[in-house]
Amino acid sequence: MAGQSGPLPAPMLAVPDDHLPDDGDRWAYEMKWDGYRAIVEVAGDRRRVVSRRGNDVTAKYPELAGLPGALGSLDVVLDGELVVLDEQGVPSFQAIQEHLGAVVLMCFDVLRVDGRDVMALPWRERREVLERLGLAGDRWQTPPVVIGNGARMWDAAERLGMEGVVAKRVDSPYRPGRRSSEWRKVRRFVRQELVVGGWLPGEGRLAGTMGALLVGCHDGEDGTLRYAGRVGTGFDDAKRRSLVAGFVPRDTSPFEATPRVKDAVWVEPEVVVEVKFTEWTRKGILRQPVFLGVRDDKDPRDVVRET
Repeated sequence: MAGQSGPLPAPMLAVPDDHLPDDGDRWAYEMKWDGYRAIVEVAGDRRRVVSRRGNDVTAKYPELAGLPGALGSLDVVLDGELVVLDEQGVPSFQAIQEHLGAVVLMCFDVLRVDGRDVMALPWRERREVLERLGLAGDRWQTPPVVIGNGARMWDAAERLGMEGVVAKRVDSPYRPGRRSSEWRKVRRFVRQELVVGGWLPGEGRLAGTMGALLVGCHDGEDGTLRYAGRVGTGFDDAKRRSLVAGFVPRDTSPFEATPRVKDAVWVEPEVVVEVKFTEWTRKGILRQPVFLGVRDDKDPRDVVRET
């Protein structure tokens, strides 16, 4: 494995938005892939796959072993999303969580080529470099982009059942580790990453295990963890047990304004989950949330309420 060439750049992040920008050919539009973000380094016959949190996950994805061969003698650093596709070619978040099938690396940016740092180049030029790499195979792809016609990409996302669309300024440099409005993500569904701060014991059939998670997100202004409600659906019994086993108990609530919840078991705010829901209430509580999965690729400190 590669891994002795020092730390890799942290990924550039998009700002959540509720509509796609429409400013002629100043914007490029890509599909939003429902998987795990990864920075991938290829050096000679070696490869290194690093998660958004900076963890080396190379050994977890042996199906990418052929990537150095696909690039020939080039040494590169790529940005992309690891996904598992269903029979219709649509990413399945549950499948990538459980690794139920081989991953595909969807490459959408290039940060370094043969020792040359290209992050300062505008997106349009980096895209040209990426396309010249010719990454098209069963385990890695270079998904198409549309310039100047976001509606076309949005229509395709709806038709294919994709998560959403990402818009990128064609003149934007790559800003490692920063969330920039030069990149904007618009989801088709209402989804939110949340930090688990506690759980409630189950009742009836669920007696003896977890009945619901108590979740929250950080305030974008002062960084405090604010309560956002409870999530009690979307789990099977095995997931309930595995979640509780992974929590670190604590004596007090981690939320800024502790909810009055009877029998709550408080935990260290270290686990990030993703949910879908209908809307936010005026008090900042989720309506009808459903658990989708654990996001161990996300840092709890980065979890804020999205648009």
